[in-house]
Formats: sequence, structure tokens, C-alpha cells
Amino acid sequence: MINPFGQHPWPDSGGYAIGRCLRVGVLSNPRSGGNKKGIKEVRTVLAKWPDLVHLEASTPAGVSHALADFAKDRVDLIIINGGDGTVQAALTAIGNEEIFVSPPLLALLCAGTTSMLARDVGITGPPATALPRVLGWAKATNSSLTVRTRPVLRVQRNSQQPPLFGMFFGAGAISQGIKIFHSKDNPMGWRGELMPAFTMLRLLLAVLCKDHEKVPPFLTRTSLNGRPAEQRADLFVLVSTLERLFLGMRPYWGKEDGPLRYTAVGVEPKRLPRVLFSLFRAQQSRQATPVNGYFSHNVQAVQLDMEGDFTLDGELYSAGEGPVTITSAGTARFLCLR
Repeated sequence: MINPFGQHPWPDSGGYAIGRCLRVGVLSNPRSGGNKKGIKEVRTVLAKWPDLVHLEASTPAGVSHALADFAKDRVDLIIINGGDGTVQAALTAIGNEEIFVSPPLLALLCAGTTSMLARDVGITGPPATALPRVLGWAKATNSSLTVRTRPVLRVQRNSQQPPLFGMFFGAGAISQGIKIFHSKDNPMGWRGELMPAFTMLRLLLAVLCKDHEKVPPFLTRTSLNGRPAEQRADLFVLVSTLERLFLGMRPYWGKEDGPLRYTAVGVEPKRLPRVLFSLFRAQQSRQATPVNGYFSHNVQAVQLDMEGDFTLDGELYSAGEGPVTITSAGTARFLCLR
């Protein structure tokens, strides 16, 4: 299977006829941020639905095994009750392994520490509250929820390692922020968007004070759409297929036709507070120009010849040897609130 997302198209919303009953599988990660305290409530809800398949997994291998069991049971809809890392593990298993003849519809619950993916293409609210709504929809496929299509990122480090699949790639200060968030800023295990915002504020202050020790330049040779590589020194680089990041940020304004949103900010950007404020309004600031250190494009492929770490949906990975190549793996379908 060369490209499972593109090779086996996810069924469009018209495929879910009114009144059709879907076979449901629930995948829970008991170690995710929200499930450390809320998994008992989820299990109580699921006990009232004996016909569905509920499996628990907390590692990529466990997620892969659970998906294989869902495929054997001919599951149409997989509800992922976990964080962004659990979703990424599921997308990676689907992308690398011949598990499904036609990949199922996905419903993402806000059961992680940040749940950025679920807030964009999922069901918001506590999992124990969202679950009955999704399960009720699966019995009748009514109009209370809708199906959205989004491209999936394919991240290839080198030929020796299998690719990773996800929806948000970040490097530079973004990876630095995740390390700070998990090591210092969140000792109490707080959830939601407040702590990532606090971490971003700390990094922003370091940038404004030109503290390169806390926020070192991210050096790359960057190629977009196969063009000649350009030597760059950036504050951060992100590539995403999400419409909304945490706190509603939309840090991209490219006009080209391409499934991937690429944004890079130079190591010493000008007018940063003004540009940052505009991102919360989903408007491009007139100051967000290449001259001031801001770059954003819609592209088909990004290649970064880089060192150090990058993040994919909140999980950290080493770039290893050789360039990191990011392309589209095709589209996935997500059940969302209208």
C-alpha cells in the first residue's frame, strides 16, 4: 500500500445516509492528560453501550494492535479518546500498515493535555459528555454533527525509518516550548490552552529581549516544492493542515494552491507583538512581510535539512541524519460539531 489515505479515499459525508447505523470502536489512552482523572466516567458511559468495541492503549504499538482489532470487527467509526499524541499514533499506524481496506471515519475527543487537534477537527467538551452525542449520531447519522475532510501530513526523516503521519509539524522555538511545557511549566498537570499560552508568552519575552540562549536560532536549508534549497535562520517553522491552533491562532496567510500551510518567522522579526495580535483575528497583518521576517505559503512539499528535534502533534522526534521531508498523505475524514 503506497498511499493509504489517497489510495483508499475516505467516504464523503454523502456516504453516511440518514438513519444508517455505524459500527463503532472506541480507543482510549488511560495515560492521556484528560483520562488520568476522567477515564472512570468514560468507562461508565461505555458500559451502557454493550455493542461497541472499547479498547485501551497507551503506546504506539498498542494503538496499532487496537486498530487491527477494529479492522477485524469491521468498525466504521473510531472514536479516539486520547490526546494529540494518540491521534498521531493512530494516523501513523493507518499510514504505514495495511490495516483497513478503507480507513474509517474518526471522531476526536478532548482527552489530552492540550487537545489541539480535537479542538479543530473533533468534538469539544468533556469526553464523558461528548461520547453519548457521538454514539447517538452513529446510531442514526443525523444532521447534528458533520464530516470534515483534512489533509494528513507525511513526515519522512530518512530512508531507514518509516514515515510519521500527523497534522501539525513544528521546529525551533515550538519544540523548545514543548520541552519547557512538559519539564517546568506544567508540574500540576493542568489541561487546556492556558499553559501553552503561558509558555508562548515566556518565549515571546525572550525573543523581544533578544535572549538567544533561551531561544537559539533554528538553522536549516529549506526547500519548498522542490525548488533550490535556501539557507535560513528562523525563530520557528511550522507546517500544518489544521485551520485553528491553540487559542484560535491561525498563523498562515499564503495564497497559493497547496494542501500544506507553511509558516516561518525569522530569528529577529520586526513588529512581533503587532503581528502576533493579528493572528488571533485570522487576518494578515500588513507588517507580516518577508522584509520584516515573516514567511507563509501554501505548498505541496517542504524539505528541511536540519539538526535537533521537531514535534509532530506534541510528540518530540530527532531529525536524525539527512533532510526531513513533509508532504501530503491524502485526506482523512473527521466527525465534528456543526
